[in-house]
Amino acid sequence: MQQQRHAPRFFYGWVVVFGCLCIQAAAVGIIQNTLSAFIVPCSTEFGVTRSVFTLYSSFSTFAGLLMAPVWGEFFKDRRFKNVMLVGCLIIGACMFGYSIAKNVYWFYVIGSIKGIFQGMLIGVPIPKILSNWFVEKRGLAMGLALAGSGLAGSVMTPIVTATIEGTGWRAGFVQLAVVYLIITVPIILFIIRETPEEMGQKALGADSFPKAPAGEGRALSGMTRTQAFKSKTFWYYGGALFLTEVCSMGLQNNLIAYLTDIGYSSMYAARIFSTMMAVLVLGKVVLGRVYDRFGMKTGTVMLFTLMTLSGALLCIASRSPIPMIFAVVFGFANAAPTMQPPYMTGRLLGEREYSRIYGVCQVFDRLGVSLGMPVTAAIRDVTGSYVPAFVAVSVCSLAVLALMLAAIRTSPIEIAKFDALNDAAAPAAAE
Repeated sequence: MQQQRHAPRFFYGWVVVFGCLCIQAAAVGIIQNTLSAFIVPCSTEFGVTRSVFTLYSSFSTFAGLLMAPVWGEFFKDRRFKNVMLVGCLIIGACMFGYSIAKNVYWFYVIGSIKGIFQGMLIGVPIPKILSNWFVEKRGLAMGLALAGSGLAGSVMTPIVTATIEGTGWRAGFVQLAVVYLIITVPIILFIIRETPEEMGQKALGADSFPKAPAGEGRALSGMTRTQAFKSKTFWYYGGALFLTEVCSMGLQNNLIAYLTDIGYSSMYAARIFSTMMAVLVLGKVVLGRVYDRFGMKTGTVMLFTLMTLSGALLCIASRSPIPMIFAVVFGFANAAPTMQPPYMTGRLLGEREYSRIYGVCQVFDRLGVSLGMPVTAAIRDVTGSYVPAFVAVSVCSLAVLALMLAAIRTSPIEIAKFDALNDAAAPAAAE
């Protein structure tokens, strides 16, 4: 009897990667990575200092910080798509809300609302969906998906800067809201599939790695959330996540204001920012490949050597072409904040209770985001210069490197210890 051969089906996981790239592009690249263009015009119109205005970002991220463990627990046994769609619409409404703000307090309130609900769209959903689809090449998949933030930031920053200069900052927020909704709503409805089973497929590499996170009924390795709190790895890693965001936000979201302070035009500053975001696209893909091929240690050393150099370069940025060199160096270094949490959380703490642990790790991450921009802006208001803050960023980058290497060193020992405890407890619980 002649056997009928079927051509292998296209792996839909790469379509999911594209969908996640678009969501990340809209939710981070458009909504967050363009905000530095609004600092000077908004603070000027409202008659407040830059540090007072940028507190709205802190309110948003602090609200996200409080909600991160809640969303981690919420998504533990739930599906994502409907929740993502609701979150998407709420965030879009918040962006329209910014455009009609009467004073800085409107920004504080709207920013807080946005922070509460942004975890419905980004945070747990995207990395968990990608973990469902990829066991092999997970670093590459996450690098490609998360590259969307840099791609959108590089395209939208000069566009929204031109809009602000031409028709005002209110029109800029409306522009961002419209583009954001046009991208995210169709992607969530028609592209995203949460598991390979929905398409009659298996996770990439599932046959080679039987402990795939998407496998139902398989014993997952790693710590429970309670065990993570008792581990050294968790606290090393959490401290590193916090300082990473302080460094990243301190440089990224004050860049345009700093370059205009030292004499560059706003359009030149926007081009530098756009270049940095364009390099960030490549940086995330490269980092994903480095993680897959050479491991977390090599990727970590590369990232925070570049982050240290980035702060030093901004200290001498009045000399051309230093700003462009900074854009390239920091573009690669700035892959750290978005790549570390989704990739390293599972690797360092395991997949046993990934969603619950990831939600708690987001607390450290969001706290760093909430402090990075306003602290550096406050240093500028007090000293009259951003340079002391950039020096502090370089020092903090070295501290992050030490903490990450410590977490990488302790992780396999502690996971093995807790796996032994959990495996021994399983038969007793079943009786």
